[in-house]
Amino acid sequence: MNNIKLSIVVPCYNSSDFISECIQSILPHLTNSIELIIVNDGSTDSSYEIITNIVQSYCNINVEIINQRNLGLSAARNKGIAAASGEYISFLDSDDFYHSDFWSEISPVIDDSTIDIVEFNAEQYEGDISNIVEHIDSAAFSGKTEITAIEKLTPAFKRCKWYPWARVYKTSLFRENNITFPHGRLYEDMNTIPFIYLKSSAIYGINKSLLWYRHHKKSITQTFRQKDLSDLVYAAQSLSLLAKDNPAIKRTLFPTIQRIFNFIKYTIIRNKGAKLTNQEQKTLRRALLIFINYFRVSRKAQILMLPLYLNTVVRFRKK
Repeated sequence: MNNIKLSIVVPCYNSSDFISECIQSILPHLTNSIELIIVNDGSTDSSYEIITNIVQSYCNINVEIINQRNLGLSAARNKGIAAASGEYISFLDSDDFYHSDFWSEISPVIDDSTIDIVEFNAEQYEGDISNIVEHIDSAAFSGKTEITAIEKLTPAFKRCKWYPWARVYKTSLFRENNITFPHGRLYEDMNTIPFIYLKSSAIYGINKSLLWYRHHKKSITQTFRQKDLSDLVYAAQSLSLLAKDNPAIKRTLFPTIQRIFNFIKYTIIRNKGAKLTNQEQKTLRRALLIFINYFRVSRKAQILMLPLYLNTVVRFRKK
């Protein structure tokens, strides 16, 4: 009989500088009811050796190490979901680590199996945890909230903090709804976590920081790649398909779609040479049109004349 309550999935790719601190924040807390699944996503540095050396010093604990060729963060998380035995699942990036309070806060909440999502906050730091650069307030709810209507989800969707690692999820939400992280895509959180929320019946918010999130100057939000724009368009398209012909879902998803549109414009303004292809412009416009009634008038005009707007007006605003 399976008695695993929580599965923790740690994807790892070339994280030799940080993986030790990450898994050391988990290993001492593993019990018969908590398992750790480390997915080594084709690391070419010493990450795998570090992982195996550390794990060997812990006997009789629930640890599984999965090796796969480099397929990306989403594929590694999906592999972890497939391998998980727990009623609940969480994701921890290999360069981050849990606050010591994570265990005492999360464990009693997930004893209530009616909870679908447990959300909590995090602290982003640079160099040392004494150097906090941002408080990440992912928890939009306080205590248990029954989701009796889509509108009940409004606080979370207005906040738009869709970090996968800032929550613990009922594993069945992924499996029964065939929800996976999009393979090979950046901004995978915007594609996946809103869908999970739409399928939830009860959410529990913990307004405490239970995770340390490492700040990187070369993170995807700091270093532009053309793929960023393509994947943002993909995220907008995915959300539009969720919302199509359902006014309540449209209203709920609107803050996230607006954030994506603003981020696309910001990216084009800030980065020389950044542009959408003609097909991407068409795809984005179709996605935004699903939500057009919720935009203010000036934004509606931008959407209706999107190719012209992106190719002329935005360019003149470049610094």
